[in-house]
Formats: sequence, structure tokens, C-alpha cells
Amino acid sequence: MSYATVAQLKEAVGIPSSDTSLDTPLQAVLNSADLMINQYCGVEATGFTVSGSVVRYYTAPAWDYCLIDNAVTVTQVAIDIDGDGTYSQVWAGTDWVLAPRNAAADGKPYYEIDVAPNGTKNFGTNYNGVKVTGTWGWPGGAPAGVVQAAILIASQLWASRTAPFGAIGGGGDMGGTTLRLTRSIHPSAAALLEGYRRREGLAY
Repeated sequence: MSYATVAQLKEAVGIPSSDTSLDTPLQAVLNSADLMINQYCGVEATGFTVSGSVVRYYTAPAWDYCLIDNAVTVTQVAIDIDGDGTYSQVWAGTDWVLAPRNAAADGKPYYEIDVAPNGTKNFGTNYNGVKVTGTWGWPGGAPAGVVQAAILIASQLWASRTAPFGAIGGGGDMGGTTLRLTRSIHPSAAALLEGYRRREGLAY
């Protein structure tokens, strides 16, 4: 399911809700908008939706912490201690903690696993040496800012289907100006998404 709905996009671009003849291409545009948002924000394929239980692999940059994709829950952490591709060291729940510690209270995802303060384990630095099982994405699904950004981007993409040379003629609220599509993301969408971007580099 895309971040925004076909009904929301129809309202934004002025297509009557009763007209279902364009639902398939409208959905394709929404899917493309989701891809642009995921790339802009630097999030994994599941993006801001919540996945089922999925295994992901990471390379820890240090012995005491490991950066991960946006996670809603983590159910298991296992380590390849000797680099042979076998994750034989399964950590107990008391060996690790999720960070930021207040993420759940703030309605945000976790993006780091730390060794517990009194823990005896360490991540090591083997390539893809950390195996994490959990659910991924954003708690509760796409937040309002992401949904609105998806509508803005999708509306722009929809208009570009019939725009000669990438130019969209303005009118009404646009004051008769002409907008030219560029490779950059919609500026208002970029502003809405700024708080959801991942800036730290993940080592896969």
C-alpha cells in the first residue's frame, strides 16, 4: 500500500472520486512517489510502512553499537563471531538495548542497537557480522508529513505526464506562471520530509 491513497491524489489533482478509469495509472504514480521519498530520506525498501518479521544484516562500526534500519521492534540479535557466515552467538535480551531509548515514547523508530551497560558481549567488526530479526519501518505507518509529501510529489508527477518539455502552465493560485519540472524533489515535499531523513551512513 502506498503512503497516500488514490482517493487523496484524485482530490489533489481534481479528478472526481466517481471516475475510476484512471485508478491504475494514479496508483503507479503514487508508487513512484513512494520510491522518491524512500530515496530522499535514505530509508530501506519498506520505507515508512511496517514490515512483518524480517532478518537484516549489518556491519557494526564499533564493538559497542550497531546502526540499523528504522525498526519498530527487534526480537533477536545474533553475531557471526569468527567471520564464517554462521551466526552462532545469539544474544539474550539483557545483552543489548535499543536506541534512542525514548523512540517508542515519541512515536519514532529505533535505529541503533547498543551493548547493554552491564553486558559482556560485543559486536565485533566482521563484515555483515550482525544478524537482526525484527519489524521495520515507522511505528503506526507513514506519518502525516510523509503522506502529504507523497501527495505533492505524485501530483507533480501526474501533471508531468502531459507537460511539454517539462513545463507546467500555471493558472488560478499559480498566478499564470509556468513551472518547470527538475530532477530535485518538490520543494514543499522536501521541507515536510526533512525531519525524516537518515543522515548517518549504514554499513551493510
